Amino acid sequence: MPAPVIELRDVRKAFLTPTGETVRVLDIDRFALEPGEQCALEGHSGAGKSTLLNVVSGILRPDTGSVFVDGHDITRFEEPRRDRIRADKIGLVFQQFNLLPGFTALENVLVAMSFGSARADRRRAAELLAAVGLADRLDHKPAALSVGQQQRVAVARALANRPLVVLADEPTASIDTARQRQVIDLLRDTCRDQGSALLVVTHDPAVAAQFPRRLRLEDFNRAAVRT
Repeated sequence: MPAPVIELRDVRKAFLTPTGETVRVLDIDRFALEPGEQCALEGHSGAGKSTLLNVVSGILRPDTGSVFVDGHDITRFEEPRRDRIRADKIGLVFQQFNLLPGFTALENVLVAMSFGSARADRRRAAELLAAVGLADRLDHKPAALSVGQQQRVAVARALANRPLVVLADEPTASIDTARQRQVIDLLRDTCRDQGSALLVVTHDPAVAAQFPRRLRLEDFNRAAVRT
């Protein structure tokens, strides 16, 4: 049986509030995502879903425990090496999009490609943007795009480098109902075709219902149960 593409072991993460209180956000004995697996992760607001994605992707280090990405314990690596693994192996759809304001939609996808090991592919970038309904917005900067359009650029960007795993934080939160199914289908179909695993954080039961594996953060995170 192949090793998980993502595995957390004995991971704990806490934050200090402005009042000096320590709040535990993650308390996980084990969580794993298998190669090619597609999973929806639900949980109430403030339960730690976004923190989990940041720990999995190496943006945050856990206080204790190990985070394995493709068999590598990234908690042992310094930031530059974590950045490289994230660029090559992980596609991220941020809740706040994090698009570069001075670059067009096409350029935002190309910049993401440039951080990976493969060369930037203008044709693939344009095809991904067309697939999310933005074929006529390639040369528009984020300020000229609606919130929903910006989110779709973020989805295209996450898929650009054919990552081992895609992590999506509420990818349909700012998209109208008619586009929600299109974006989820794009994520699922592209990840399946590329062999990428997919973990989607959502608060929407209708979105979660589209996935073969559906978890609640409280199922494996003791800190969420106590929140």
